[in-house]
Amino acid sequence: MKLDKENTKQIIKIVVVAIVLLIALINIQPLWNVFTVFLGILSPFIWGLAIAFILNIFMTFYENKVFKSKKQNGKEKNKLKNNTKNITRKKKKGAKRTFSILLSILTIIAVIAIIMTLIIPQFVDVIGNLISNIPTYLENLKNFGINITEQFPEINNYIQNIHIDTEALRNGIMNISKDVLSVTINQISSLISNIVNFFIAIVFAVYILANKEELKIQAKKFVYARLSKDKADYVLKVSRLARDSFRNFLTGQAKEAVILGVLCAVGMLILQIPYAGPIGALTALTAFIPIVGAFIGGFIGAVLIVAVDPIKAIVFIVFIIVLQQIEGNLIYPHIVGKNIGLPSIWVLVAITVGGSLFGIIGMIVGLPIVSIIYAIIMEDTNKKLEEKNLTEEFKKK
Repeated sequence: MKLDKENTKQIIKIVVVAIVLLIALINIQPLWNVFTVFLGILSPFIWGLAIAFILNIFMTFYENKVFKSKKQNGKEKNKLKNNTKNITRKKKKGAKRTFSILLSILTIIAVIAIIMTLIIPQFVDVIGNLISNIPTYLENLKNFGINITEQFPEINNYIQNIHIDTEALRNGIMNISKDVLSVTINQISSLISNIVNFFIAIVFAVYILANKEELKIQAKKFVYARLSKDKADYVLKVSRLARDSFRNFLTGQAKEAVILGVLCAVGMLILQIPYAGPIGALTALTAFIPIVGAFIGGFIGAVLIVAVDPIKAIVFIVFIIVLQQIEGNLIYPHIVGKNIGLPSIWVLVAITVGGSLFGIIGMIVGLPIVSIIYAIIMEDTNKKLEEKNLTEEFKKK
């Protein structure tokens, strides 16, 4: 290889990149700390983007279905060229967008409020029952202790010989109290910070929704100004694919959550298990966490039921395990996978790998990402088959 000017530039670039990567690997911990701080600063805006993405689904529905404008004939379209008509149209569009955003926010708040209304009163009742039954529980515990010590005198002797250092106990309680106070202060500070970040995220999300067309144009200008046309087209194509995948994932997840919640409530009614409605709603809510959501809802539901009827709680645990198996292996891969255009086997792979690497977040984000990769690979594969004139051969098979 001749060391001409172009080759020399390529070698220098490779050497520089290798040195930068080596320095980054050596100082990975400080760099990671800087990255986490930077991510913490940007977190309200990241959450704002996520909230805007979810609200946009509802907003688009309200704009296209509820506030759908009537079609205009040719003469009316020509009249819109008039400046006054254009201003009026912009005002109407702005009002439609404002009402659509408000209705989207109110819809989500209403859904959460309905679910919380179903769940929270039941928890209050259970806690009230537990508190009112504390004397009974203590009496049963006392009788249990008496029976044990009568049957095993050695245990009674051991308990009698236990010496409690009251001073050490008092000091331990004081230290625990200080730790609890410190943790409480930190938690209050963190809560206030999270509330502030949440409102910043909401404001940012509303701004994005209100100006999404202008922001889209700005993003396109930025991409086309810095990349060649072919590369810019490909970037926008992948962006649209990512948008569609995440949107379809959310709608599919919502369908699956409703199906799972209804199945849970109906099954509990058939088995005559208490709290069928609230636990069904809770199961639907936790079903937004892929695969393990049913287990989380089942655990909370079992806590509610055990205070009323321990036997029914055992029946419910068996029922929720069976339902989770059906949901994880049949319902979820079929409903969500079909919605995002991903075969069932790859849905299970995406959830398993994503969950192993990044936990619950990996499960939620991993599925749309795998669907994007799958779509790109399949498109490229089909293109190469067309170039080799092998498309019809594989269609026959």
